[in-house]
Amino acid sequence: WYQRRVREPKLSQRTIANFDVSKLGDGGFRVLVTDRDVKLPSGELVEVGLTFRNNFHLHPLSSADLFVPCGGRPESVNLKNVHKMFHSDGTPRFKIIVEGANLFFTQDARMQLEEAGVVLYKDATANKGGVTSSSLEVLAALAMKDSDFQHHMCKKDNGEVPEFYNQYVKEIQQVIKANAQREFECIWQEHLKTKTPRYLLTDKISDKINQMNDVIQQSTLVNNRTLVKRVLGDYIPKSLQNLISLDEIIKRVPDNYVRAIFGASLASLYVYKHGLNAPEFAFFEFIQPYIIKPTDDVNNNNN
Repeated sequence: WYQRRVREPKLSQRTIANFDVSKLGDGGFRVLVTDRDVKLPSGELVEVGLTFRNNFHLHPLSSADLFVPCGGRPESVNLKNVHKMFHSDGTPRFKIIVEGANLFFTQDARMQLEEAGVVLYKDATANKGGVTSSSLEVLAALAMKDSDFQHHMCKKDNGEVPEFYNQYVKEIQQVIKANAQREFECIWQEHLKTKTPRYLLTDKISDKINQMNDVIQQSTLVNNRTLVKRVLGDYIPKSLQNLISLDEIIKRVPDNYVRAIFGASLASLYVYKHGLNAPEFAFFEFIQPYIIKPTDDVNNNNN
């Protein structure tokens, strides 16, 4: 079905080679990946432009409050070169690092950066949006009939993007933002309480969610239709539920996929809300609002 996915129109792009170098200020320069033997204003000689580009994050001129690497080779920053991420006086050249690229830093490099006071959020936290968007795209494909998918999720011959698709994308983005905020707050609060490095907290939170997910999927909770519908109803974008009823979505989507969404959603919400060391009873309290039926809420309010 990926071949049928609608793709956003590509933006008109111009490479850095088209940049007007006359607009550079004092000390400014442009080095193309195809350049050879370029002398910088400082007198430094760049022998190979491609190498200069690939390693610029280690160059003394590369310094900022926020560093968000969104590409590069795995282990671009490692134990052997992490010292280049510091000024000559030993202070970090970047105050905050958010890893947009997977595997850009090694674990031991992260350790040295955090020990030096860098606020670092590793790739597994920064890139969870990709997993969320993919799972919800797959969900739409599994829930829709082929004709519906063609009508609602595929670009028209005239290039028009279906309104449903635009709305679905917006709602997926809202899910991603909400989850990102929850993970950020969870890591931030755990770090304040325990002083555990943030890069380790990312791993601990992922492990905790996975453990909870396994327990939930192996429990009788997955057989509680009311609970499953409530959790999925909160998670699945409303545009899809308006197009196909929740009951019909659950009927059409393979059971193992429904279980996976149910378990992962419930587990992540619980861990984000109660942290890594919540007692078992906290889960009982957490799940009660999902289990209590609306009629029970009315009865309780009348008592």
